[in-house]
Order: sequence, then structure tokens, then C-alpha cells
Amino acid sequence: MLEDGKTVGIILQKGEANSLQAVINPFEDITSGQLFILKDNDKLSLGRLDSYEYINEFYDEKIPMLKSLIVDNNSFELLNMNTIIKGSISIIKRYNHNSTPKPGSLVKLLPEINSEISLMEFYGISDISGNIKYGKFVGSDIPLLLDLNSITMHVGIFGETGSGKSYNMRYLIYLLSNIEIKGVKTALPLVIIDANGDYSDFASINYSVVKGGRKWIKRFVIRDPINDSESRLTIDLSLFTPKDLADFIISLKFSGESLNSLQSNLLDFILSRHDIKEYNFLLGTDEGIEKLKSEFQDPSLKEIGFSYGTLRAVLSALEIFRSKMITKYKLVSNTSSINESVLELLWKNKGMLIIDFSADGSPGVDIATKQLIVSYISRLILNYLTKTKYSGSQKLIGFVIEEAQNYIPSNDYPVNASITKDTLVTLATQGRKFGVSLFLVSQRPAFVDKYVLSMLNTFFFHRIYHEDLRYVMSASGGLPESLAKSLPSLDVGYVIVNGLMSELKVPALVRIPWDPRLGSYAGSVERIDRLLIGE
Repeated sequence: MLEDGKTVGIILQKGEANSLQAVINPFEDITSGQLFILKDNDKLSLGRLDSYEYINEFYDEKIPMLKSLIVDNNSFELLNMNTIIKGSISIIKRYNHNSTPKPGSLVKLLPEINSEISLMEFYGISDISGNIKYGKFVGSDIPLLLDLNSITMHVGIFGETGSGKSYNMRYLIYLLSNIEIKGVKTALPLVIIDANGDYSDFASINYSVVKGGRKWIKRFVIRDPINDSESRLTIDLSLFTPKDLADFIISLKFSGESLNSLQSNLLDFILSRHDIKEYNFLLGTDEGIEKLKSEFQDPSLKEIGFSYGTLRAVLSALEIFRSKMITKYKLVSNTSSINESVLELLWKNKGMLIIDFSADGSPGVDIATKQLIVSYISRLILNYLTKTKYSGSQKLIGFVIEEAQNYIPSNDYPVNASITKDTLVTLATQGRKFGVSLFLVSQRPAFVDKYVLSMLNTFFFHRIYHEDLRYVMSASGGLPESLAKSLPSLDVGYVIVNGLMSELKVPALVRIPWDPRLGSYAGSVERIDRLLIGE
């Protein structure tokens, strides 16, 4: 089956290591990164086109007739007839042999694959039941198989604005919602931090797209719900330590940009005198805030070194916290809307929770408040999965975080995210043992914490900024030079996939199919020229 593809070229010579030189039919539409079958008698190999150039036996920039070539129409036909493609091909897989294709070996397009047996033959595996079919290799109709058993090794999806990364995430959500294993339809339970409302339609108008293996989808917002698909988001502060809450409340006063350690220590001291079960009352109700404020009248506080100015500053910070969390957002509750019972429902129904941080779902909510929520959900997921693991009932949850740089920033990104960073680092390093699969989505991988990046083992790279290229190379363990060079100019709809989930086990250029139902939801804008004239 593998040798059934069309012959388009021939190997000329061997280069260094696994590199080969070939000539290819100039009328073939090829691209760097494309895969080919190499046939050396009965020995077959899989090769990747690293680079290519058009050469012509008549062309020489120094020939006297050069000027006449550009004015004589007949010269175009002459050059076209004698043009070939010279390509450099790397061997990435050998099928049951260890030799290198000799000169004269054939270069063939990938064959058509119409059965699971043929697909297993192509990949050299004995079972594909634990895989999902993702896109198609460029220049073929063969899907890239993604191994679900490697999904807890964490995933990174990176690309600049307009590169197609949100569409790719929607496509992945669609695939993970329609998993079929041995005839059974199922789905990966997902919790999604939706930064811009790119996924909120899955809970309502586009529910049919992801309902395949899911029986339950809920969208959480920080405002009054307007339909049955929405619920108001509230959180439980008892999951935080006194130090976490003290640091957050004090930093909130400074818009999350700095922290007064003396003020934080004082608030930590006061909160530590209470059981964590009291925190929702103390920090989630007006009565509780007043009770907490009264404790700052204790004369002993001055005796142990806290000044009157520090006391007043902490009281001011509590008022700011009250204004936002109680009055404005109504965020704190003993009966939080997302809790372990909800996660149990999520697991049983293979459902999806969408935390809508868009301007529609959470109007006016600042980044510090979003960080508190992400930290809460991270702790909740880890606690839930840890308990189920130790009780002998393994569970699995995918945690998608859009704009990941706002929650696990690198030292180069000017955002204070102490309340989320430590927790997400724990999820990245320890969560995989308990069934957490992180999906980090970002426009700027250079602004995501380097340690967390090193914990990701599967990458989907869209078009990226030039200055991010070295971070991508470092995080992913390196890409072939030809693929790395293409990243800053990669077309929308194309993605380079590398890592443990890929059954190919080497970086691959993949074309994602277009589905109007998966087209960018919140970010799409109608044609401006038509809008201006009222069409």
C-alpha cells in the first residue's frame, strides 16, 4: 500500500547523515515540510522535504542572452520545459530495514489510505483505538494520529494574533468531544478559561458541534445570567491559605502590580487566627468584613510592631476587596457554583465547563480577579483529582487556559501573578500523575514561564513572531531548520505539530480542515466594506 502513491522524483545522491538530494517534477505543487515515500527496490522509507529550489539547465545570470530572455515570449516556454526541482529530503522513518535509499530510488507522493489497517501500516503501529485523527499531512489525505494516552503530558498551542490558534483549539475541542473507542462515543472532560468568548457558543448556538460524547455543557459568567446555558460564577475562599489571600488582597490595592510585605504580613496574621472555613463569611459578606476590621483595633498589634499607618492601609485594602468581590462581582460564596460536586458531574457526563472572561461574559473584570478565579479552579481540580486517585478511582480533566501568559508569566512579562503561578507550576509538574492535562494557549510563548514550558510535551505551532522563535525552539527541543524558518510566515490553516502525542514522533506540517461551525466565534468581524454601505 505504501508504494501506491504517484512517482514524482528520483534520488540523486546521499548527503550527510539521513539527508538525501533528489530531483522532483517541477509541475508538482510541493512545499517544505511535505512527506514523501522513498522506494529503493522493495525497501520503503518516509522522508520529509526540508528545502527545495528550481533550477534550469539554460539559465545563468551571466550569459549574454539574459536580456533577450525577458523580452522574448518564447524564452518562457524554453525555460519552463527545462526546469526541475532540486530538493533536500530527510529520512524520518524506515519500514522494516536500516539502510539508506540509494541513488535512483523513487520519490513518491503519499498514497491514499482508505482503511485502518493501511493507516496502521503507515505509522507502523498495531492499534489505533487510542488515537484521534487530526487534520491531514500537507500534500496528502493522511491524518496525523494523536495518542490520547499521552495527553496528560500537557499541550502548548502558540501563534500570533490571526494565525488560527483559536480555530485550532476549537477544532481540538471538537475532536476531543467526539472520541470513538471500540465503537463507544465519549469525550475528554474539559474546563476552559475562555479569555475572549471564543468558545462560549459551544454552550448554546453551536452545542451540536461538541455534543457527540458530551451530555452536559455549562458556561459561567461574572454577571447576572441571561439564559439557561449560563450560571453565575462564585468561588470558595477556603481553598486558599491565609498568606495567599493576604498577598492577593494587598496587591489588589495596587492593581496587582506590587505588594507591601508589611501590610500583607499583618493581614496574614489576622486571617491565621481563623479557621479556613470562616473565610467565605469573613471575606465574602459585609458582616464578615466588618468583623474582620474590628480585629484590627486590638492594641497588641502595635505592641508586636505593626504601625498605625500599616493598620490603616490594610483596612483600606479590605474595603477595595469588598467593593470588588462582594459589591461588584458577588464572587465569594460558601456554596460556590464550581465545586467538587460539579467536577464529579463534569466527569460522569464527560462535560465541559466554560469560564467566560470575555467583555460579554465578565464585563469590566480586572486581570487580578481573573487570576484569583484561575487559581481557585486550579486548586479545585488538583484537589478533586488527587482525592479520586487515592480513593482508587482515577479521573481525567483537560484544563484549557487561554492567554496563559497572564497566569504563568515569564520574568519578561510585566504581570504579577503570584496567586496563580505557583499553583499552575504544581499542576504542570505533579498534575499529570493525577489526571490533569493542561492546554496552554498563548500569542507569545516568550512571555510564558520557561519552567512550565519545559513541562509541555506536545506543541501546536502556528505563525509566530520572529522574536519568539528561539523560545519555541528551546521549549520544543528543536525543530528542523526548514520548519523553524517557516514559522514566522506560516499560512492560516497550517500548523506544525511536535511531541509525544504525535504518532509520527517527529515534527510534522499539518493542514487543518475548515469547518464554518468552528470558525472564530467572538473574534470574527463582518466585512467592513459591506458594513459601511449597509449590506
